[in-house]
Amino acid sequence: MPLRRAKALTVVVVATLIAAGLPLHAQQVIVQRGNQTQVVEPQRDNRPFLMRLFGWGEQQPAQPPPGARVIKVPPPGQQQRKAARPPAAVVKPQNPKNDDARVVLVIGDRLAADLGRGLDVAYADRPDVRIETKTVDEAGLAATGDMDWKAFLEKRLTDKPRPTAVVAMIGRADGRPIELPDRTVDFPTPDWETIYKARLNELTRVARERAVPLLWVGLVPVASQQATNDVTYIDGVIRDEAAEKGATYIDVWEPFSQNGAFVASGPDLDGQVRQLRLKDGVGFTRSGARKLAFYVQQSLGPALNVADHTANLMQQVSGDGPVLVLNDPAASGEDKLIAATDLAPPKPGTVLHRLVIEGLPLEPVAGRFDAAALK
Repeated sequence: MPLRRAKALTVVVVATLIAAGLPLHAQQVIVQRGNQTQVVEPQRDNRPFLMRLFGWGEQQPAQPPPGARVIKVPPPGQQQRKAARPPAAVVKPQNPKNDDARVVLVIGDRLAADLGRGLDVAYADRPDVRIETKTVDEAGLAATGDMDWKAFLEKRLTDKPRPTAVVAMIGRADGRPIELPDRTVDFPTPDWETIYKARLNELTRVARERAVPLLWVGLVPVASQQATNDVTYIDGVIRDEAAEKGATYIDVWEPFSQNGAFVASGPDLDGQVRQLRLKDGVGFTRSGARKLAFYVQQSLGPALNVADHTANLMQQVSGDGPVLVLNDPAASGEDKLIAATDLAPPKPGTVLHRLVIEGLPLEPVAGRFDAAALK
């Protein structure tokens, strides 16, 4: 028989065996009894080819002795293929932050914790920005037992590195009475609102005295209708107080609601409809937290992108003391503003007299744009 024909016949036979479910390599069987191990080679099948192909006269394999432990060892070829499997993919570590990275401090309750995780993802590729999160799930401003946010903020803003900005998302769990030393103020009442606004202003004042921007992030609806009613009222108090005091308020109610009500799913940052809220109807999923952080990013930009020199000056300025002219190092501090009586009138015939007293435009300079524009 020619060699080429023999090779072709061998391939056909092997393919036939595979199609018939017959093993090309029999497995070894290791019988383990106590400390003794015995390797049992498989019995050789001496049946004719057609009988083995169609399963005629198949013999039952010998059973191991009682109490023996049987370990099947795959053929050598299969062991090599298993060892050649590529290693698992290595998880890429997050980008390290610079030693002098600007710190964004996130404070608040459980929703603020989700916001902090979303901001971590949002600024993962910026080594000059680091997110620091301090949250307590049920802590707010109505009760100070779990966390006194004013005391915490006063201490944190004196430590190094001092935050470049503070982001607060507080109020989800504040639909409850305010306990005072002498009385209990029910929710919601005018007295409750007055005390709550005063505590909001205390946090704003602490940040303003240390020249650190404070951003108030609005609340979002939750699955419970009663809790949503409470959150709606508290969010309105925060929004009105922030507008009255000139603070930055970030409205996130509409992106996470449908006709003002709670909705679990919605478009993510890519426009794909995804689950944005957790099954408990309160927390945010990863997609929801990233979407929440997106709206905060828009307001954080001016504080994070300011020039380094200006940022250092802002860190040194406080709300008290004299006003200094920053572009005149020789200027001394004064305790009063300049009045009209302190200014000497310009002399007649000078450019300043022509512009201020006579109200006439300046003479055009030859070759400059205004010289051609006034002709």
